[in-house]
Amino acid sequence: MSAGSSPSRAIPPVLLQSPLENLEQIYGRFHSSAGNNIFPYGLACIARVLEMNGFDVHYVEPATEGWDADRYLKYIGKQGYKVIGITATTLQIDSALQTVRLIKKHFPDVFVVLGGVHATLMPSEVMSDCLELDFVVTHEGEKSFLKLVECIHEGELSRVASIPGVVHRGPGGEIIQNGFDVKRDFLAENELPIPLYEIFPMRKYIAQITFAKEFPSYSVIAGRGCPFRCSFCNGAVTLGKRVRMKPVDVLIEEISILKNDYGARGIMFLDSSFTTRRDWLERFCEAYAESDINLPWSCCSRVDTFDRETGLMMRRAGCWSIGFGIESANQKSLDLICKGTTVEENAEALETAYDLGYYITSSYIICLPGENEEDVMNTIRFSKRFPTHIALFYLPVPFPKSKLDETCRRDGGLREAGKSDDYNCWNVDRPIYVNPLIGEARMKDLYRSAYRQFYLYPPVLWRNLKEFAMLRQSPYKLWAGIKSFLNIR
Repeated sequence: MSAGSSPSRAIPPVLLQSPLENLEQIYGRFHSSAGNNIFPYGLACIARVLEMNGFDVHYVEPATEGWDADRYLKYIGKQGYKVIGITATTLQIDSALQTVRLIKKHFPDVFVVLGGVHATLMPSEVMSDCLELDFVVTHEGEKSFLKLVECIHEGELSRVASIPGVVHRGPGGEIIQNGFDVKRDFLAENELPIPLYEIFPMRKYIAQITFAKEFPSYSVIAGRGCPFRCSFCNGAVTLGKRVRMKPVDVLIEEISILKNDYGARGIMFLDSSFTTRRDWLERFCEAYAESDINLPWSCCSRVDTFDRETGLMMRRAGCWSIGFGIESANQKSLDLICKGTTVEENAEALETAYDLGYYITSSYIICLPGENEEDVMNTIRFSKRFPTHIALFYLPVPFPKSKLDETCRRDGGLREAGKSDDYNCWNVDRPIYVNPLIGEARMKDLYRSAYRQFYLYPPVLWRNLKEFAMLRQSPYKLWAGIKSFLNIR
């Protein structure tokens, strides 16, 4: 089907969805206070491309709707779907495969397709673990999933073997993975779509408190790809090393839709580093400042792509909050995780952002391989020496196929995951990596101590109380922050 055309005959709608799960499974003890900013941006972009090519697209999120399996199956049975596409992270993969099995048990003629970062990194393993799964789509799904859906609806499954990035089963049940050329098969910048927001329950996506000033605030991803090599992240493998940013005029149009059609009072850019492409950032800031949108926005940055000039430019364009992945105050740890930054750059970026009046979030990974207790305390002291409004502390979570996974295996502290929940970075009750130099019990103590020391530190208390006293933050944010702190204790 050509873009914008209508189907030549009546065909069943296509369903896109998240797995059958619950929010506590995703957020652990923070599920009631941290908010839910996981708008399925990738699925929403795929939905737009399907819609542009004449398909009727539906979306359902069982967790957000509060559905159990019976309610979910009744919904599926009424719609008559022929293709269901599910996305899943490593944390969600067990739930995703259980959802696949449930669908195929009750609706064996439905074709079920799995995508997302975990399926991209481990497609053969996923297909082997779930014999009911029909296809996996790796990397970006817009082009590949569209072609796959067309093949299914046209009854030409023999063409599946020619679709880049699709994993399927051969005549003898063997798993076949089609090649994917990152130079040819990724979307070009001018092809990056505006999500099909109208089929999603937008008001049910409650923003994460660290990046929202007013509610509702909606999340946007402005680009794809990452040139950096952080060992704990597989972003470059999934979406490529080349940074592709959405054309500025298209992004401005998208934000206008969120404001005018969905009542947005703020925007959160969830790109891992919004400041990577300086040329694009300058064009965006100029266009945004000249537009009539006038919504506060937040973003994440790397300390080596942020300086005073960049910070001033973003502030003039309405950026109020910025997040930095500081990770560690130990240079040996920054080098171990291939962060490509220095402790001095971390300190300079935090000081600059504070001087420019930003609301700042910093994140840290403590108990990394090779660290001892004194190294952890050094990072905690650093967080207090450069006190941001929000600090997030994590224990190492070495995701499958990441370089950190390899490091933790060599270190001897990685235990085999029993289930996907073991990769929940919000739940430290049973860490998947135990630093041999510190031990599990002490790691948990240090984790809780880091939060207590930071948030009870007078400059941090004063900085945050001043924000609320000056009415610059929503009361909901104060209450959510208190609940989160109590959950950590």
